[in-house]
Amino acid sequence: MKLLIILFYNSEQGGLHDNVFSTAIESQKRGYEVFVACRRGVFQETLKDNGINIVEIDQQRKIWSVNNIINVVGTDIDLIHSHPGISREISLLLHDEYKIPVIYHVHGAWTDSIHHYIHKLESVFAVSESVKQRISTYCKNHSHLVHVIPNYSDYTINKDTNYLFHENSKIITLITRLEHDKKLIIDEVKKLSEFLNNTDDVITFNILGDGSLKNDLKYYFEENVNNINIEIKFKGWVSDKEELKSHIINSDIVIGPGRVAIDSHKIGTPVIVLGSQNYYGIINDENWQEFVSSNFGGLGPKSTSQNQIENDLKTLLYNKEEYINSVQVGHKVIDTFFDKEKTLEKLFNIYDIVLSKNRLQK
Repeated sequence: MKLLIILFYNSEQGGLHDNVFSTAIESQKRGYEVFVACRRGVFQETLKDNGINIVEIDQQRKIWSVNNIINVVGTDIDLIHSHPGISREISLLLHDEYKIPVIYHVHGAWTDSIHHYIHKLESVFAVSESVKQRISTYCKNHSHLVHVIPNYSDYTINKDTNYLFHENSKIITLITRLEHDKKLIIDEVKKLSEFLNNTDDVITFNILGDGSLKNDLKYYFEENVNNINIEIKFKGWVSDKEELKSHIINSDIVIGPGRVAIDSHKIGTPVIVLGSQNYYGIINDENWQEFVSSNFGGLGPKSTSQNQIENDLKTLLYNKEEYINSVQVGHKVIDTFFDKEKTLEKLFNIYDIVLSKNRLQK
């Protein structure tokens, strides 16, 4: 079976890339002939290095991109798995011309005017229950097409739930793109400067990520944090999965959204969950359902933290009971709702049903 995955993006790394990469690798393992259509860049090279067939698209030229896909892949594509933006437009052009079934994947608040074309789609994948509800609100007559396919972690390790992993010094790690769409995350992290200036703890604050706002954050900390106990390290992109796992394992606390939180909770590191639109904080046995519904900081009730990020950091640093509780609840939630095998079984069973229908209609 020939599977074409099409995606649009500006930044070279993020949750979307992780999602597509995992799907492509797993599809190839299951015997699919996989092609990923995306723009030229680091992610395209990563796919190529891992044996995935790639097709170059130009995110400014739809027709050129359609023609290049046909030239490389052919017209005998069995299924398109599309993501929002220009990739969705390309997918629908291929659908209209060659009757190729399309599954469409929505990752957050941006539904990309789905109510105008949902009737053309075989199925819609929503990354969380909140995203599914949002789509269903816009597309009441087609809400049955929407299925929750959550993110999952590729990691299996669950480190000991010791309070705190490092006794003499603490390691706090922020993991996020440093781009304008993550500005809320960056602004919230800046609020930690007062605590960092006044604490007697020895803290290494690692920042894993890159982007156009990196220098802004770096300059802010240089100007506003002058405590000799604090070392702030900008590590840049960490694309290697094993290196990223090592950073999470060696951290006492992780700050980040979505898949970052899922990976960290799977490993057993507590997380201050901070999404691009909402502040969530620390998971516990009272709020865990909000975290599940929102995909750990994605679409959900609007909230501002005031000084909550500082309060949550202090809780994890100094409250042993809540630290351990957050680790245990987070890990259990990931195993229950973000299980890799269950998610893959659902995704590929939907693939199989759509492909079976298409075979019968030919």
